[in-house]
Amino acid sequence: MLNTAAFSLVLFSWLRQIGEILLLIGLSGEVALLVLRISKGAWERGLAVTFAVLVIVGCALEYWADSPRTIGPASQQRLADTLKEFRGTPFDFSVELDPEAVALMEDIGKALDTAGWKRQVVAHGSGFVPPGEPAAGIVVLKGFEVQIAESRQSDWGAAGKPAAVLLRALRNEGLTAFAKQVPDNQESANAIHIKIGAKP
Repeated sequence: MLNTAAFSLVLFSWLRQIGEILLLIGLSGEVALLVLRISKGAWERGLAVTFAVLVIVGCALEYWADSPRTIGPASQQRLADTLKEFRGTPFDFSVELDPEAVALMEDIGKALDTAGWKRQVVAHGSGFVPPGEPAAGIVVLKGFEVQIAESRQSDWGAAGKPAAVLLRALRNEGLTAFAKQVPDNQESANAIHIKIGAKP
Protein backbone atom coordinates (compact mmCIF):
# COMPACT_ATOMS: atom_id res chain seq x y z
CA MET A 1 0.00 0.00 0.00
CA LEU A 2 1.33 3.42 -0.99
CA ASN A 3 1.97 5.83 1.88
CA THR A 4 0.83 9.04 0.19
CA ALA A 5 2.41 11.35 2.77
CA ALA A 6 5.81 9.68 2.42
CA PHE A 7 5.45 9.64 -1.37
CA SER A 8 4.71 13.37 -1.31
CA LEU A 9 7.91 14.09 0.66
CA VAL A 10 9.97 12.07 -1.80
CA LEU A 11 8.20 13.66 -4.76
CA PHE A 12 9.10 17.21 -3.67
CA SER A 13 12.71 16.18 -3.18
CA TRP A 14 12.85 14.49 -6.60
CA LEU A 15 11.15 17.41 -8.35
CA ARG A 16 13.71 19.82 -6.94
CA GLN A 17 16.57 17.57 -8.07
CA ILE A 18 15.07 16.96 -11.51
CA GLY A 19 14.52 20.71 -11.87
CA GLU A 20 18.16 21.38 -11.01
CA ILE A 21 19.37 18.78 -13.51
CA LEU A 22 17.17 20.15 -16.32
CA LEU A 23 18.28 23.68 -15.52
CA LEU A 24 21.95 22.67 -15.65
CA ILE A 25 21.53 20.77 -18.92
CA GLY A 26 19.64 23.66 -20.49
CA LEU A 27 22.12 26.30 -19.39
CA SER A 28 25.09 24.14 -20.38
CA GLY A 29 23.55 23.60 -23.81
CA GLU A 30 22.94 27.33 -24.30
CA VAL A 31 26.54 28.11 -23.32
CA ALA A 32 27.84 25.36 -25.62
CA LEU A 33 25.89 26.85 -28.53
CA LEU A 34 27.47 30.24 -27.88
CA VAL A 35 31.01 28.94 -27.30
CA LEU A 36 31.06 26.40 -30.14
CA ARG A 37 29.35 28.85 -32.51
CA ILE A 38 27.23 26.19 -34.12
CA SER A 39 25.62 27.83 -37.13
CA LYS A 40 23.73 25.15 -38.97
CA GLY A 41 20.49 27.13 -39.39
CA ALA A 42 17.47 25.06 -38.39
CA TRP A 43 19.61 22.65 -36.35
CA GLU A 44 21.00 25.51 -34.25
CA ARG A 45 17.54 27.00 -33.71
CA GLY A 46 16.15 23.61 -32.73
CA LEU A 47 18.89 23.07 -30.16
CA ALA A 48 18.52 26.61 -28.82
CA VAL A 49 14.77 26.17 -28.37
CA THR A 50 15.24 22.73 -26.76
CA PHE A 51 17.79 24.06 -24.27
CA ALA A 52 15.61 27.11 -23.51
CA VAL A 53 12.63 24.83 -22.82
CA LEU A 54 14.80 22.71 -20.49
CA VAL A 55 15.79 25.87 -18.59
CA ILE A 56 12.15 26.97 -18.26
CA VAL A 57 10.91 23.53 -17.18
CA GLY A 58 13.79 23.21 -14.70
CA CYS A 59 13.01 26.60 -13.17
CA ALA A 60 9.29 25.77 -13.00
CA LEU A 61 9.92 22.45 -11.23
CA GLU A 62 12.24 24.07 -8.69
CA TYR A 63 9.76 26.89 -8.09
CA TRP A 64 6.90 24.46 -7.56
CA ALA A 65 8.95 22.20 -5.27
CA ASP A 66 10.13 25.21 -3.23
CA SER A 67 6.80 27.04 -3.03
CA PRO A 68 5.74 27.67 0.59
CA ARG A 69 3.15 25.57 2.35
CA THR A 70 0.21 27.83 3.09
CA ILE A 71 -3.32 27.60 4.32
CA GLY A 72 -5.42 30.53 3.17
CA PRO A 73 -8.61 31.83 4.79
CA ALA A 74 -10.88 29.40 2.90
CA SER A 75 -8.72 26.44 3.92
CA GLN A 76 -8.62 27.69 7.52
CA GLN A 77 -12.41 27.83 7.57
CA ARG A 78 -12.71 24.30 6.15
CA LEU A 79 -10.29 23.04 8.82
CA ALA A 80 -12.25 24.84 11.54
CA ASP A 81 -15.58 23.45 10.28
CA THR A 82 -14.17 19.91 10.20
CA LEU A 83 -12.61 20.14 13.67
CA LYS A 84 -15.21 22.09 15.66
CA GLU A 85 -16.92 18.89 16.80
CA PHE A 86 -13.80 18.34 18.95
CA ARG A 87 -14.04 21.75 20.65
CA GLY A 88 -11.82 21.98 23.72
CA THR A 89 -9.17 19.55 22.44
CA PRO A 90 -5.79 20.58 23.89
CA PHE A 91 -2.84 21.00 21.52
CA ASP A 92 0.57 22.57 21.40
CA PHE A 93 2.99 23.56 18.68
CA SER A 94 6.67 23.03 18.08
CA VAL A 95 8.18 24.71 15.05
CA GLU A 96 11.43 25.02 13.18
CA LEU A 97 12.57 28.63 13.21
CA ASP A 98 12.06 29.03 9.49
CA PRO A 99 9.76 31.85 8.27
CA GLU A 100 7.73 29.47 6.11
CA ALA A 101 7.20 26.98 8.99
CA VAL A 102 6.31 29.76 11.46
CA ALA A 103 3.77 31.25 9.01
CA LEU A 104 2.20 27.82 8.51
CA MET A 105 2.00 27.36 12.30
CA GLU A 106 0.19 30.70 12.62
CA ASP A 107 -2.29 29.78 9.86
CA ILE A 108 -3.08 26.40 11.42
CA GLY A 109 -3.30 28.04 14.85
CA LYS A 110 -5.98 30.43 13.55
CA ALA A 111 -8.01 27.51 12.20
CA LEU A 112 -7.75 25.55 15.44
CA ASP A 113 -8.65 28.63 17.51
CA THR A 114 -11.74 29.12 15.33
CA ALA A 115 -12.64 25.45 15.87
CA GLY A 116 -12.47 26.00 19.64
CA TRP A 117 -9.38 23.89 20.27
CA LYS A 118 -7.30 24.95 23.30
CA ARG A 119 -3.72 25.90 22.58
CA GLN A 120 -1.31 25.18 25.44
CA VAL A 121 2.25 26.02 26.30
CA VAL A 122 4.46 23.23 25.01
CA ALA A 123 5.48 20.99 27.93
CA HIS A 124 8.98 20.13 26.67
CA GLY A 125 11.46 22.50 25.09
CA SER A 126 9.59 25.80 24.87
CA GLY A 127 11.61 28.55 23.29
CA PHE A 128 9.57 30.32 20.63
CA VAL A 129 6.91 32.71 21.87
CA PRO A 130 4.58 33.97 19.13
CA PRO A 131 3.08 37.38 20.00
CA GLY A 132 -0.01 36.90 22.17
CA GLU A 133 0.14 33.09 22.02
CA PRO A 134 1.41 30.35 24.34
CA ALA A 135 5.06 29.36 23.96
CA ALA A 136 5.87 26.84 21.26
CA GLY A 137 8.74 24.40 21.22
CA ILE A 138 11.59 24.55 18.76
CA VAL A 139 12.24 21.51 16.58
CA VAL A 140 14.72 20.60 13.92
CA LEU A 141 12.99 18.36 11.43
CA LYS A 142 11.75 18.24 7.89
CA GLY A 143 8.06 17.86 7.30
CA PHE A 144 4.99 17.97 9.49
CA GLU A 145 4.03 15.61 12.32
CA VAL A 146 0.98 15.21 14.53
CA GLN A 147 2.21 13.41 17.65
CA ILE A 148 0.20 11.67 20.36
CA ALA A 149 1.44 10.06 23.56
CA GLU A 150 0.93 6.29 23.61
CA SER A 151 -1.46 6.47 26.57
CA ARG A 152 -3.78 8.82 24.63
CA GLN A 153 -3.82 6.94 21.33
CA SER A 154 -7.32 5.55 21.85
CA ASP A 155 -8.63 8.97 22.98
CA TRP A 156 -7.09 11.11 20.23
CA GLY A 157 -5.37 8.98 17.58
CA ALA A 158 -7.91 6.33 16.65
CA ALA A 159 -10.06 6.70 13.53
CA GLY A 160 -12.68 9.40 14.00
CA LYS A 161 -10.82 10.93 16.97
CA PRO A 162 -9.40 14.50 17.01
CA ALA A 163 -5.82 13.84 15.89
CA ALA A 164 -6.87 11.46 13.13
CA VAL A 165 -9.47 13.93 11.84
CA LEU A 166 -6.92 16.78 12.05
CA LEU A 167 -4.42 14.74 10.07
CA ARG A 168 -6.97 13.89 7.37
CA ALA A 169 -8.16 17.52 7.19
CA LEU A 170 -4.58 18.80 6.79
CA ARG A 171 -3.95 16.30 4.01
CA ASN A 172 -7.21 17.33 2.32
CA GLU A 173 -5.82 20.89 2.22
CA GLY A 174 -2.71 19.65 0.41
CA LEU A 175 -0.29 19.44 3.34
CA THR A 176 1.95 16.43 3.77
CA ALA A 177 1.56 15.41 7.40
CA PHE A 178 2.43 12.26 9.35
CA ALA A 179 0.94 10.77 12.51
CA LYS A 180 3.41 9.65 15.13
CA GLN A 181 2.80 7.82 18.38
CA VAL A 182 5.42 8.70 21.00
CA PRO A 183 6.21 7.26 24.47
CA ASP A 184 4.65 9.09 27.40
CA ASN A 185 8.07 9.90 28.82
CA GLN A 186 9.03 11.65 25.57
CA GLU A 187 6.01 13.94 25.20
CA SER A 188 3.23 15.11 27.49
CA ALA A 189 0.01 13.12 27.45
CA ASN A 190 -1.96 16.32 28.09
CA ALA A 191 -2.13 17.58 24.49
CA ILE A 192 -1.88 16.71 20.81
CA HIS A 193 1.54 17.83 19.63
CA ILE A 194 1.75 19.55 16.25
CA LYS A 195 5.34 19.74 14.99
CA ILE A 196 6.08 21.80 11.91
CA GLY A 197 9.53 21.47 10.42
CA ALA A 198 11.12 22.93 7.34
CA LYS A 199 9.66 22.03 3.99
CA PRO A 200 11.49 18.92 2.70
